[in-house]
Amino acid sequence: MAIAAILALSACGGSVEDAPREDTQSEAAPSEDQNQGFSAEENTEETEAPDSTDTTGGGETTDTTDAGAGAAEGTEVKVGTEFTDEETGDVITIVSAVRHNPTEYYEATDDPDGEMVYLEVKVEPGKTYGGTVSAADFYLDSAGSEANYASTAKDEVEAAGYEYFDFASRRDGRTTGYIPIYLGKTADSIKGSYVRPEAKVIGEDKKVPEFEAEFEIPAA
Repeated sequence: MAIAAILALSACGGSVEDAPREDTQSEAAPSEDQNQGFSAEENTEETEAPDSTDTTGGGETTDTTDAGAGAAEGTEVKVGTEFTDEETGDVITIVSAVRHNPTEYYEATDDPDGEMVYLEVKVEPGKTYGGTVSAADFYLDSAGSEANYASTAKDEVEAAGYEYFDFASRRDGRTTGYIPIYLGKTADSIKGSYVRPEAKVIGEDKKVPEFEAEFEIPAA
């Protein structure tokens, strides 16, 4: 089982660590930068306000063995779901998803009903903490299991002409990119979530509660 990225926040010089979250991608270990967590810094510059987007309506995700059958490869669908982490001030937008991408990802060999999805996300960092927002915190539903980023598919994303999203540094401001996520079993519409685990502020008697938001990718 993979280990979700370790989140470290800093507020007025303090750091934060949070508990790991299990996922289903065996090789989706966070990068060295993500494991190091958030650096102790405080953002001082104003950032541009995020674009206003509408939230796509929910609905039950139906698992079907022939979901997406006949759909064109690399089909982009709009999502447009925006949510704000009130604790950190981060504004996360699920912009779109590119569905039914051709892939040589290892799981695809054994899962003919699966699907490689490129999830387009935009991160507008808050000013309270430094550090990063990790690709490992984005999940899609795979027949009741949570799947997160397929790190070995980076070359496929870039070869298809998309900007790969590994993590968003708060020091760099707004970041947009695509996260490859492979589903062992796909569906017409796909439920997803963004989860920032609960974190403890190092050096302070304070915990930052977990934040979770949900979204849905429509059928292609």
